[in-house]
Amino acid sequence: MTKTILITGGSGVLGKKLLYSLIDDFKIIAIGKSYANFPNSIRFHKNFKFYERDLTKINSIEDFMIPESVDLILHLAAVVSGIKVTEEFYHQINVNSTKLLVEFAKSKNIPHFGFVSSVSVYGSKEVSLEIGSERTGKTIYAKTKALAEDFVLNSSEAYSVFRMASIYGKSTKSFISKLRSLAKLKIYPYISSDRKKSLIHIEDASKALALWTKQTLNGKSTQPVYVFSHPEFVTVNQVIRTFQELGIIGKFLIPIPVGGVWGKIVELMFRFISFIRRKPFHGSPLQPLLESVAIYDEQSFANLGFFPEQDLRKGLTDYQL
Repeated sequence: MTKTILITGGSGVLGKKLLYSLIDDFKIIAIGKSYANFPNSIRFHKNFKFYERDLTKINSIEDFMIPESVDLILHLAAVVSGIKVTEEFYHQINVNSTKLLVEFAKSKNIPHFGFVSSVSVYGSKEVSLEIGSERTGKTIYAKTKALAEDFVLNSSEAYSVFRMASIYGKSTKSFISKLRSLAKLKIYPYISSDRKKSLIHIEDASKALALWTKQTLNGKSTQPVYVFSHPEFVTVNQVIRTFQELGIIGKFLIPIPVGGVWGKIVELMFRFISFIRRKPFHGSPLQPLLESVAIYDEQSFANLGFFPEQDLRKGLTDYQL
């Protein structure tokens, strides 16, 4: 019998890429705000079903109203870093919806649950990190992701958390995409220190999740936490140089200092703009460039029998015109 997967966030960049890997082999039930957000190749697939559910309005497990039997839940939906919404909205989507989905899964005896989190839960640290390192992230995004993780990890079930590094590649909104946009304006953020960052290309990220899903539904035991990132750590300056070597951006760029005192000035400027526009402020949009989260866990990939294939140079070719 064909097994059934319930997915949230399926219309996002990662979600759509993942669905293409799963939809031929499994029945997919997606919940979200709009059926139109899915491409026709998914919407009209014989294995696809959509229920309109607004996670901001889900207040109890009964509100999910999923009549079908489900074998596995993939929870990708989230308010991502930098979005101008209230802290309450972050908590409703990132924390409360996760809590209720875990409760729903347990109430329906759904044996498998995968939650997409972020390495940002570790916080910005210029030290070596391990999968078990303390979670000290200070941004509202990192805090809400850590709180959501707790509901999964404390469920007393064999549920899993995936801490993803910054996902880059075509159509993504990672810090690399921000660097590419700034380079079009002939400027780039100059950071004096070599703050290293972890990355994972969208192809490797979706393949890791697809493999976990298929192997889990075939009976393979899971581990509670996975970290998915490429073993190569990068710096902002390294990304700029590689863009230039590939001919994606020009050689002449004006450096704009963003660290130290300059970083504080930029933050105050954006804080003032948010105040004038009456928008919530959760940090400067340059903050992802300044943070340093570098971690690689070989066992997470060894467990799947797969290792990331896209290094920085290969992955950045997505940004060529």
